Amino acid sequence: MKVVIVGGGFAAVKFAKTLRHKLSHSECDIFLFNRENHMVFHPLLADVAGASINLDAAVAPLRQMLPGVECRTERVVRIDLAASEIVFEGDAGALTHLKYDHLAIACGAESNLSIIPGMTEHAFPFKVMRDAIDLRQHVVRQMEKAEATSDPQMRRRHLSFIVVGAGFSGVEVAGEINELVRSSTRFYRNFTKKDVVVTMVHSQDQILPEVAPSLRKFAQRKMEKAGVTIELNARAVAATQEGVQLKDGRMLLGSTIVCTIGTTISPLIQPLDVPKEKNRIRTTPDMRIEGQTNAWALGDCALIINAFDNKPSAPTGQFAERQGRQAALNLVRIVKGQSTRPFRFKVLGQLCSIGGYSAVAEMFGMRFSGLLAWFLWRSVYLFKLPTWSRRIKVALDWSWDLVFPRDLSFLNTDEAQLMTHAYFRPGDFVHHQGEAARVFSVIEEGEVEILQTPAGSSEQKTLAILGKGDFFGEGALLGNRPHETSIRARTVVRLAQIGSALFSQIAGNFSPLRELITKAVTRQGGDFWRHMPVAKTILEDEPLASLIDPLPPQFLRKDNTLGEAVKALNEGSTSELVIVDENHLLWSILDRDVLYQIIARIAVSGLAAGGLNIQHKLSELVSDRCVYISLEDSTLTATATMLDHGISWIPVVKSKSDLHPVGTLRGDKISYRLVQKLTSTQPNSANTESPRVQSATQSQ
Repeated sequence: MKVVIVGGGFAAVKFAKTLRHKLSHSECDIFLFNRENHMVFHPLLADVAGASINLDAAVAPLRQMLPGVECRTERVVRIDLAASEIVFEGDAGALTHLKYDHLAIACGAESNLSIIPGMTEHAFPFKVMRDAIDLRQHVVRQMEKAEATSDPQMRRRHLSFIVVGAGFSGVEVAGEINELVRSSTRFYRNFTKKDVVVTMVHSQDQILPEVAPSLRKFAQRKMEKAGVTIELNARAVAATQEGVQLKDGRMLLGSTIVCTIGTTISPLIQPLDVPKEKNRIRTTPDMRIEGQTNAWALGDCALIINAFDNKPSAPTGQFAERQGRQAALNLVRIVKGQSTRPFRFKVLGQLCSIGGYSAVAEMFGMRFSGLLAWFLWRSVYLFKLPTWSRRIKVALDWSWDLVFPRDLSFLNTDEAQLMTHAYFRPGDFVHHQGEAARVFSVIEEGEVEILQTPAGSSEQKTLAILGKGDFFGEGALLGNRPHETSIRARTVVRLAQIGSALFSQIAGNFSPLRELITKAVTRQGGDFWRHMPVAKTILEDEPLASLIDPLPPQFLRKDNTLGEAVKALNEGSTSELVIVDENHLLWSILDRDVLYQIIARIAVSGLAAGGLNIQHKLSELVSDRCVYISLEDSTLTATATMLDHGISWIPVVKSKSDLHPVGTLRGDKISYRLVQKLTSTQPNSANTESPRVQSATQSQ
């Protein structure tokens, strides 16, 4: 018999260990697939993040834990329940098929920070060992930055830590961060404990909803006394590089955000055609997947009803371990022709460390708090570690921590060499005029405004608008100078950002990118305004409404066909067409250049091999990336936006919040109006064309 296990957590390891113990090699071959070659002991992740134990003390190598089990680290890409096989990436990336007689799916759940806008870009998840290590490195790095800065405001930001969620993970990691930073202040000269701010944000009215009310209150009092600020009935609605925004509008400032809420189904499970509930696989009482006879689901990825109380099993380690053991015993019973048994387990208790040698615990109906609970917590988890070598290591680390300070070493990562992502709300500044250039940014979603404050003035002028696919920051980086403009988010904006050193490397060695950036820099309107400051003044004063052309009487919709679009372009009175969505809001644009690009793309992709299909819908062919301006913008902004994008016309909408199109604006009309204004202010304008007019015409 061949048994395949997918996963490497508590349930998977216990299943493999029990099965190997009950069935000999001649009776059963066991294959365990897990991307990491070790099991993570999740209850100790907070201790890793808080530097109270060494990095390797909370992991155990699977091969050493599971003698007689074939442990593999290849990535499983597909599970085929009908064919009773898995598909994984074998040697050199080749896809390999492996048949099984029984399959145990125990791949857990994955972090899903995207439930709160900006968390994916700016928060640390707290699910796997990599998360704990990265967080530990970051916390120590923030203390080093706080020591180095002379700006009190920046120092406070570096020393402000925000934890979203106050379940077990949130409370434990908040307590450990608070203990690590406050106990380490004696080694720094420029800040003290009073400068440290650790804030825990929770949407309910009490922390630790999993334990008894009396223990919740004790934990809250103890943590607040230790210096942790607890925001209850507070829901995080966004995260930015500045901190966390709450539902009531308040902004909690901080350079470190840890998000302990939000999980999602594993990509491996998502395509499986099996019953699911709340993103978990539904199982029969004996833990086989509903509708399957040889496939089992265990741990966090499974919805298993506990026969003890007829409630779904909690996604915790103690449940996962018991599920793994009992599922293996049920498989042994099947092999021996016996009846399987439903999963039944009575919870032994709950343990949670809250920092400062204090914890809360419920064990066998009794409740403990304080130092005794902390000692009980450490004792229980010490003996739940899978191997004696790990138990000895963790015991030594904890003993060391009682006497000596925590380790403050970290690996210094050059942020200028990194590629990151960023999230900004409408009105947030990406950078300010005069700031040092640190990143090259590409807009993945949304729009930004380019602003400039002229010398001697306090009023900011909007120079241009950039949208999805556009980029900025390259001029300042290439010129090794501060930013000459400010960038402000016009809508919700997501950016991909490349650090200055990595950008210089790529731009210097990758010629296609270098040429693209060079063209962009020369295309943008900065030189135009420097050579013709009078044009800038004229366009600032010119009413935008006087230049707008009305929309054609008939709109294109995104569900119109390519044939209908071609007909509209050929028979219409204008060559610029606006495409709207089902709500009549601006969706995209179409002109002859865009049409040519669509046909060329169809030809290159091979879709036109049997002839051009004019029944394709525009929503399938036209990008929804569309730069536009609103009636709120100035003629100067419209001109600069067209210059920046190298376009000759642009759609106009009612406002930034109302995308109903009201007309179009053409570059040649702006040029003509500019020529009129310039020539009317010069002598002999009727007989002599000014060199500056020629320059304006050529620039457009």
